[in-house]
Amino acid sequence: MSVSKMAYYPGCPSEGTAMDQDMSTKAVFEKLGVELVEMDDWNCCGAAEVEDPRLVYALNARNLAIAEKEGLDIVTPCSICYYNLERSNQALKADEDLRTKVKGIDNSLGYNGKIRAKHVLDVFMNDVGQDELKSKMSKKLNIKVAPYYGCYLGRPRETAFDDPDDPVLMDRLIELAGGEVVPFSQTKTLCCGGPLMMTRSDIAFAMSRKILDAARSAGADCIALACPLCGMMLDGKQADIEKALNVTLGMPVVYITQLLGLALGIDAKKLGLNKNAVDTKELLGKVV
Repeated sequence: MSVSKMAYYPGCPSEGTAMDQDMSTKAVFEKLGVELVEMDDWNCCGAAEVEDPRLVYALNARNLAIAEKEGLDIVTPCSICYYNLERSNQALKADEDLRTKVKGIDNSLGYNGKIRAKHVLDVFMNDVGQDELKSKMSKKLNIKVAPYYGCYLGRPRETAFDDPDDPVLMDRLIELAGGEVVPFSQTKTLCCGGPLMMTRSDIAFAMSRKILDAARSAGADCIALACPLCGMMLDGKQADIEKALNVTLGMPVVYITQLLGLALGIDAKKLGLNKNAVDTKELLGKVV
């Protein structure tokens, strides 16, 4: 294992819609023996709403600078936060003039490009490593899983740590834990419609329904994901989708950190599995 301590960037949904993702991330890293140091006074990454790249760079330069002062790489469970942190990181490292301009906005933004931003899935599979993960697993997941990567983990290619067109790291992690990956490759990188939720909920619901239907048709017991916006749409809004489209879906949706936590023998409540909108009790009965 090549990592023992990291700066933790939880992201804005961590105390609200993605509390279960935050809880499970902390529990899993604790079990793996990796210390997470939550960044002091971190700010929003800009999410999907901030379109001006200069503002994105400024917002994330501050976060990067906070971690750099501690001499720690940043890890985040949110795919959108990862995307914004790493695209800013790459831009700032490559452009001294940009670093100067950002520092001119706020002198505290003195980032020198000495650290990396990483997503939890990257850390699990490439830093902790499959052998170390397997050695700490005490349970087997007899669960059929549809791994849903969403839009941001593989796009753009410059920030991707997996195959942008056919990502596999989540698949491999599920299989490592004893789970079965269902046929889902045509759907696993489609957009859930989350960015449209506030303006065109009808389109957003249709897009999410397509993903949920595909998982059900493939015989999945659940969908696993790594993005709080996707979690809000597929899990938190699933009842609204059913009502709006007059369908019955009933598809449990969990974060990959929750599944990994179950395989590591962590208590379900500590993983926040009692906070998911769609009931997860049937999944727990398949963990042996």
